[in-house]
Amino acid sequence: MEPLQQLMELEAIRRLKARYFRLFDTKDWQNWAQVFTPDASLQFDLAVSTRGRDGEPAPALVGRDAIIAYVSRASADDETVHHGHTPEIDFVGENEARGIWAMEDIVDRGDHVIHGFGHYHETYLKQDGEWRIASVHLTRTRLSQTFRGRVAV
Repeated sequence: MEPLQQLMELEAIRRLKARYFRLFDTKDWQNWAQVFTPDASLQFDLAVSTRGRDGEPAPALVGRDAIIAYVSRASADDETVHHGHTPEIDFVGENEARGIWAMEDIVDRGDHVIHGFGHYHETYLKQDGEWRIASVHLTRTRLSQTFRGRVAV
Protein backbone atom coordinates (compact mmCIF):
# COMPACT_ATOMS: atom_id res chain seq x y z
CA MET A 1 0.00 0.00 0.00
CA GLU A 2 1.33 3.44 -0.90
CA PRO A 3 2.33 5.55 2.14
CA LEU A 4 -0.29 8.25 1.47
CA GLN A 5 -3.00 5.64 0.94
CA GLN A 6 -1.98 3.91 4.17
CA LEU A 7 -2.28 7.19 6.10
CA MET A 8 -5.75 7.73 4.64
CA GLU A 9 -6.81 4.20 5.63
CA LEU A 10 -5.41 4.67 9.15
CA GLU A 11 -7.41 7.86 9.53
CA ALA A 12 -10.56 6.11 8.31
CA ILE A 13 -10.12 3.40 10.96
CA ARG A 14 -9.50 6.02 13.67
CA ARG A 15 -12.69 7.81 12.66
CA LEU A 16 -14.56 4.49 12.71
CA LYS A 17 -13.50 3.91 16.32
CA ALA A 18 -14.38 7.50 17.25
CA ARG A 19 -17.90 6.88 15.89
CA TYR A 20 -18.06 3.63 17.87
CA PHE A 21 -17.45 5.53 21.12
CA ARG A 22 -19.68 8.51 20.35
CA LEU A 23 -22.64 6.48 19.10
CA PHE A 24 -22.41 4.08 22.06
CA ASP A 25 -22.34 6.92 24.59
CA THR A 26 -25.27 8.73 22.92
CA LYS A 27 -27.21 5.44 22.66
CA ASP A 28 -27.67 5.84 18.89
CA TRP A 29 -28.00 2.08 18.40
CA GLN A 30 -29.19 2.23 14.79
CA ASN A 31 -26.08 4.06 13.66
CA TRP A 32 -23.83 2.20 16.12
CA ALA A 33 -24.83 -1.01 14.33
CA GLN A 34 -23.31 0.34 11.13
CA VAL A 35 -19.77 0.36 12.56
CA PHE A 36 -19.85 -3.48 12.54
CA THR A 37 -19.73 -6.06 9.77
CA PRO A 38 -22.90 -8.17 9.62
CA ASP A 39 -21.06 -11.18 11.09
CA ALA A 40 -19.02 -9.24 13.69
CA SER A 41 -18.21 -10.66 17.10
CA LEU A 42 -17.91 -8.86 20.42
CA GLN A 43 -16.44 -10.25 23.61
CA PHE A 44 -15.55 -8.55 26.87
CA ASP A 45 -13.77 -9.66 29.99
CA LEU A 46 -15.55 -9.41 33.31
CA ALA A 47 -12.37 -9.24 35.39
CA VAL A 48 -8.84 -7.87 35.25
CA SER A 49 -6.49 -10.10 33.27
CA THR A 50 -3.01 -8.85 34.18
CA ARG A 51 -0.27 -10.89 35.87
CA GLY A 52 -1.67 -14.17 34.58
CA ARG A 53 -5.12 -13.70 36.05
CA ASP A 54 -8.14 -15.06 34.17
CA GLY A 55 -10.06 -12.19 32.61
CA GLU A 56 -13.26 -14.21 32.89
CA PRO A 57 -14.35 -13.56 29.29
CA ALA A 58 -18.10 -13.42 28.79
CA PRO A 59 -19.50 -15.55 25.95
CA ALA A 60 -18.92 -13.88 22.58
CA LEU A 61 -21.82 -12.14 20.91
CA VAL A 62 -21.82 -13.14 17.25
CA GLY A 63 -23.51 -11.13 14.53
CA ARG A 64 -24.35 -7.43 14.34
CA ASP A 65 -27.96 -8.05 15.35
CA ALA A 66 -26.96 -10.04 18.46
CA ILE A 67 -24.46 -7.36 19.47
CA ILE A 68 -26.97 -4.54 19.15
CA ALA A 69 -29.76 -6.46 20.89
CA TYR A 70 -27.60 -7.34 23.89
CA VAL A 71 -25.71 -4.06 24.30
CA SER A 72 -28.71 -1.78 23.77
CA ARG A 73 -30.72 -3.74 26.35
CA ALA A 74 -27.87 -4.06 28.88
CA SER A 75 -26.84 -0.38 28.56
CA ALA A 76 -30.22 1.27 28.00
CA ASP A 77 -30.26 3.16 31.31
CA ASP A 78 -26.50 3.55 31.78
CA GLU A 79 -24.73 6.88 31.51
CA THR A 80 -21.44 6.07 29.81
CA VAL A 81 -18.19 7.67 28.77
CA HIS A 82 -15.80 5.70 26.53
CA HIS A 83 -12.37 6.91 25.46
CA GLY A 84 -9.85 5.19 23.21
CA HIS A 85 -6.20 6.19 22.99
CA THR A 86 -2.90 5.39 21.30
CA PRO A 87 -4.08 2.96 18.63
CA GLU A 88 -1.67 0.38 17.26
CA ILE A 89 -3.06 -0.45 13.82
CA ASP A 90 -1.49 -2.90 11.38
CA PHE A 91 -2.68 -3.78 7.90
CA VAL A 92 -2.76 -7.48 7.09
CA GLY A 93 -4.06 -6.93 3.57
CA GLU A 94 -5.57 -4.24 1.35
CA ASN A 95 -8.96 -4.62 3.03
CA GLU A 96 -8.08 -6.06 6.43
CA ALA A 97 -6.44 -4.61 9.53
CA ARG A 98 -6.06 -5.31 13.21
CA GLY A 99 -5.63 -2.92 16.08
CA ILE A 100 -5.22 -2.49 19.80
CA TRP A 101 -6.56 0.60 21.53
CA ALA A 102 -5.87 1.62 25.12
CA MET A 103 -9.21 2.50 26.68
CA GLU A 104 -10.95 4.02 29.67
CA ASP A 105 -14.63 3.82 30.40
CA ILE A 106 -17.04 5.03 33.04
CA VAL A 107 -20.41 3.32 33.31
CA ASP A 108 -22.92 4.82 35.73
CA ARG A 109 -25.62 2.26 36.46
CA GLY A 110 -27.45 4.35 39.06
CA ASP A 111 -26.68 2.23 42.11
CA HIS A 112 -23.00 1.88 41.23
CA VAL A 113 -20.35 3.27 38.89
CA ILE A 114 -17.84 1.14 37.00
CA HIS A 115 -14.52 2.74 36.05
CA GLY A 116 -12.35 0.61 33.83
CA PHE A 117 -9.09 0.68 31.94
CA GLY A 118 -7.80 -1.81 29.43
CA HIS A 119 -7.50 -2.55 25.73
CA TYR A 120 -9.73 -3.15 22.76
CA HIS A 121 -8.26 -5.88 20.53
CA GLU A 122 -9.98 -5.54 17.16
CA THR A 123 -10.04 -6.62 13.55
CA TYR A 124 -11.36 -4.49 10.71
CA LEU A 125 -12.59 -5.25 7.21
CA LYS A 126 -13.11 -2.81 4.37
CA GLN A 127 -16.42 -3.64 2.70
CA ASP A 128 -18.04 -1.60 -0.08
CA GLY A 129 -15.38 1.07 0.41
CA GLU A 130 -16.02 1.46 4.16
CA TRP A 131 -14.04 0.15 7.11
CA ARG A 132 -16.07 -1.78 9.66
CA ILE A 133 -15.27 -3.59 12.88
CA ALA A 134 -15.21 -7.38 12.38
CA SER A 135 -14.26 -8.39 15.92
CA VAL A 136 -13.80 -6.79 19.33
CA HIS A 137 -12.33 -8.28 22.50
CA LEU A 138 -12.20 -5.90 25.46
CA THR A 139 -9.63 -6.84 28.10
CA ARG A 140 -9.18 -5.05 31.42
CA THR A 141 -6.03 -3.95 33.25
CA ARG A 142 -7.90 -2.16 36.04
CA LEU A 143 -11.53 -2.21 37.12
CA SER A 144 -13.13 -0.51 40.08
CA GLN A 145 -16.71 -0.11 41.17
CA THR A 146 -18.17 2.51 43.43
CA PHE A 147 -21.39 1.46 45.11
CA ARG A 148 -23.19 4.60 46.20
CA GLY A 149 -21.48 5.17 49.51
CA ARG A 150 -18.61 2.64 49.33
CA VAL A 151 -15.80 1.60 46.96
CA ALA A 152 -14.88 -1.93 45.87
CA VAL A 153 -11.68 -2.54 43.88
